[in-house]
Amino acid sequence: MKKFIALAMGMALAVSSVTAEKSSTIGVRGDLSFSVGSELGSDMKDALVVDLDPTTEVGGGVTLLIKNTFSNNIVLQGEFGFAHNVVGFEGDGVEITFSCNTFNIAALFGYDILLAQNTVALTPFVGIQSGIILGDCDSEVKFGGTTQSDSGSVDTIALSSLLFGVEALVSVGPGHIVLDGRYNLGLFPVMDDSSEIATFRALQLSAGYSWKLN
Repeated sequence: MKKFIALAMGMALAVSSVTAEKSSTIGVRGDLSFSVGSELGSDMKDALVVDLDPTTEVGGGVTLLIKNTFSNNIVLQGEFGFAHNVVGFEGDGVEITFSCNTFNIAALFGYDILLAQNTVALTPFVGIQSGIILGDCDSEVKFGGTTQSDSGSVDTIALSSLLFGVEALVSVGPGHIVLDGRYNLGLFPVMDDSSEIATFRALQLSAGYSWKLN
């Protein structure tokens, strides 16, 4: 886990500090995430007497992005942001949600496809992300008309994930409107007292604006 955090941080910083041969942009975007494909931890499954299915919960955040595009249209992008992550599960009258806040560090590798006389750039990308958990994580259990909430620290340091998606930059004014759609594939479950709680995964939609640096 610590090696993954160090790898993501090192790659994001390296990508952000590169001086691109073609262009560099800096921007900010708002992120809206929908938990899709999340998994309840094996220890939680063993402790429950009912089967639970994942539900679609909504989270969000804000991200600073630094995009470097080279003469061969290869893209290296570093990202730094804050996110509120939520997953949920339900079944047989039981509803469970888990949430935590993270500081996200990501490094993306993509390729620009230029359209509309170079005023639009579509960038398919892959990357890695480490979301360092900030403060306590929260849980809520609803059953039989009662609600039980809890908050506390967990053993897991960060949410590690792979990223797959497409970014679009549309030239407007002095910069670009940024539109982004991606899937955040969580790799490891959140752990607490050596027990697996849940693996966070989400479909993320974002919009923002970026400005040219050179």
